[in-house]
Amino acid sequence: MKKIFNILLAFALVSIISVGCTDILDVKSNRITYENDYRMSSPNDTVYAMEGIWNQLRNIADSYVLLGELRGELLDVTENSNVSLREISNFEISNDNPYAQIKDYYSVINNCNYVIQHIDTAYTSHGQKVMKGFVASVKSIRAWTYMQIALNFGSVKYYEQPILTQSDAELVNNYPDISMNELSDLLIADLTPWKDVTLSQFLWSKSFPIHFVLGDLYLWKGEGYYDKAATEYHALMFADRYGINVYQSAWNIKNKVISTSSGFTADWIKSFTTGYGETITKIYCPKGFGKQFNLDSLNYNNQFAPSAVSIKNWDSQIYHNTPTDWIPGDLRKFGSIISKTDVTIDNSGNITSLIYPTSTFSKPIIQKYLTYNQNVLVYRSSLLYLRYAEAVNRLGKPNLAFAVLKNGLRSATMATPSIVPLNEKTGEKYMDFSDRQFDYNVGIRWRGLGPKLKDPNYAVLTLGDCDSTFVIKQQANLNDSVVYVEDMIQKELALETAFEGNRFHDLMRIAIRRNNPDYLAEIVSEKHPSNKAAIREKLTHPENWYLKK
Repeated sequence: MKKIFNILLAFALVSIISVGCTDILDVKSNRITYENDYRMSSPNDTVYAMEGIWNQLRNIADSYVLLGELRGELLDVTENSNVSLREISNFEISNDNPYAQIKDYYSVINNCNYVIQHIDTAYTSHGQKVMKGFVASVKSIRAWTYMQIALNFGSVKYYEQPILTQSDAELVNNYPDISMNELSDLLIADLTPWKDVTLSQFLWSKSFPIHFVLGDLYLWKGEGYYDKAATEYHALMFADRYGINVYQSAWNIKNKVISTSSGFTADWIKSFTTGYGETITKIYCPKGFGKQFNLDSLNYNNQFAPSAVSIKNWDSQIYHNTPTDWIPGDLRKFGSIISKTDVTIDNSGNITSLIYPTSTFSKPIIQKYLTYNQNVLVYRSSLLYLRYAEAVNRLGKPNLAFAVLKNGLRSATMATPSIVPLNEKTGEKYMDFSDRQFDYNVGIRWRGLGPKLKDPNYAVLTLGDCDSTFVIKQQANLNDSVVYVEDMIQKELALETAFEGNRFHDLMRIAIRRNNPDYLAEIVSEKHPSNKAAIREKLTHPENWYLKK
C-alpha cells in the first residue's frame, strides 16, 4: 500500500486539531499531536471536531461520484475530458490519478478514530447523554468510508485507533488486508449498538443513517442476510418518515400530442433543490479555505457527459396519460441532464422552456450536479426504497419488490392480493406499511411516467391498466421471477439515480450475487462502441473491477 499511513502522518489530523493547537507539525518530534492536546468534553468542542471530519469527507466527494459513475455505463467521457477521467472510464487508472487516492479515504477514517477516542460520552445535558449522537454520527461516517475503500480497492486495513506516531503507522501498516465480507462483519458489530441513537438536528443530512449503512452491509453480505437488510431499511423508513410521495413530473398531452401551451411539469427536479422528505445524506462541498471541489467545473466544461446508453434509457420509456393516450419519454431525463443550448432556466434553476423528445441536447451536462449546489447527494429516499426492493426480492417476494416500482408501498397496496399475493405476506415487520405516514406512497416510476396513476378515478386494482407494458411477465419458476424483477430494479436505478455515485457498485453487487462477471461486463461495455470487445473482456475478470493501491 506504498506506506500510505506514513503519508497520513503528515496531514490526517490537521483539520481536527488545528482548531485548538497552533504547532501540531513539530519537526523535532515524531508525534503529530499529543493525546491530551484536544479533548472533546462539550458539544461545542465536538462541533469543531465534526467540522474537521466533514472537511476530510469533502476530499473524497469528487472521487465517490466519478469512480462510481465513469466506470458504469451512464456517464461518459468527451473530447474535452482530461487524462484522469479517461483513465477511470477505460479502467486504466494510474497511481497518481487524483480521484483514486486511497490516502484520502484513510484520512477520513483517521479523523473519525481520533474523535471517537476523545469524545466524552459521559457528558450530560438536561439529563441526556448528548454526546452519544456525535459518536453514532462519526461511527456511521467511518463505516461508510471503509465501505468505499473495500468497494473501490478490493480490501482494507481495518483499525479503530488514531494514528498519532510513526510507530502507530508502522503497526497499522502491518495489519492484514481484509475483504468486503470480513469488513462487513466488523462494521455490523460496531454499528449495531448505536443504530437507534437519536441525532441532533445539527447532524441531520450530514450523517449516514446507521440503519441505511447496516442495510447496505447486509445487502453486500448477500444470501442469509437479506431479511436483516430489509429490516434495517424499513426501520429507517418508519423512524424518519421517508416515503415516495412527492416530486412527480407530468406531460400535458392529448391524442398522443404534447400540449403546445404547457408541455410538462418537471417537479421531479425539486427533489434535488428543496429535498424535503427526499434528502437523507449530503456531503457538503463549498469551496474556500483551500478546498477543491471539481465536479461543478468538470460538468460545466463538458469534461464528461451523459452516455448514449443513459439517454436511450429515458427516451425508450413509455409515458401513459390514459391506457390509450401515451407518448415516449421518461421525464426524469429532466433533472438528470440538461443542455446549455436547448433549454431556458430561471433564477431558481427551473426549466422554463424545453421540447422533449425532439431536443437535440447538444453538449448535454448533468443537471443533478447543478441543483446539488456544491453538494453531493449520497443517500435519498428513492435509493432507500430501491435497496429495500432489492432485498425483499431476494427473499422470494418479487411482487412486493415490483410494487415499490409500480404501485407504492402503502396499506391499500399490501391489502390487494393481485399486487402482493398472500404467499408473499409472511408477517415480517419489514412488510408493515399500515401506518398513515405511508398512505401517500406512490410507485417510483410515477415520478417520470405518469401522475394519472395517482388519480382517484383509478382504483388500486386497475393501476396496472395505465401502463400495461410494465408488468412482471410470466416466468417458469420463482427463481426466474426474482432474477427478472432484479433486472427491472437495476434498470429503475439507472432511470432514477443516474450519476449519483452508485452505478458501478450496483452492477458489481448483482454480478457478485449471481456469480456472473459477464453481467457487469456486458452492461458496461455498451458504453464503449469503439472498443466494446476489449472492455468486455477486461471486465469479465473481477480483479479489474478494483483500483491499484
